[in-house]
Amino acid sequence: MFKWFKKSSQEPVQYKIVELTKRGPQSNEEGIKESVATLASHPGFVWLINRLELQRSALKSKLDLEKHETLREVDFLQAGIYWAGWLQQETARMTTKLPQRKLDPFEEELVAFRELDSAIERVGEE
Repeated sequence: MFKWFKKSSQEPVQYKIVELTKRGPQSNEEGIKESVATLASHPGFVWLINRLELQRSALKSKLDLEKHETLREVDFLQAGIYWAGWLQQETARMTTKLPQRKLDPFEEELVAFRELDSAIERVGEE
C-alpha cells in the first residue's frame, strides 16, 4: 500500500556545492551608482518595470481567481509574486536618487566668515 512512500523516502539527499569567485571592490563604484540612477528616465527601462508590474499582477490574479490542481502550482505562483515584488523594490531603491543632506557649517567656518565679513569695507551704506 505504501510502496510509493517507501521508495521516495529511501532516496539519498544530494547537495551541490557552488563556489563563487571573489570579486574585488569596484574602482568606479560611485560612477556606476550614478549611471544606474539615470536608468529611471530611460524609456526602455520604464517599459521593463511596467512589464514586471503587469506580470506580477497577472500572477496575482491567477493565484486569486483560478482553481489550482496542486499545492506546488500555488507555491510557484506565490514565489513568482514575491520575487517580482522584490525585484521591483530593488530596482526602485537603486534608481531613486535620495536628496543630498545639507550639512550645517562648522563653528570655525562661521567664525572665519564673520571675521572676513567684518574686514570688508562697505561703500555707500550708512
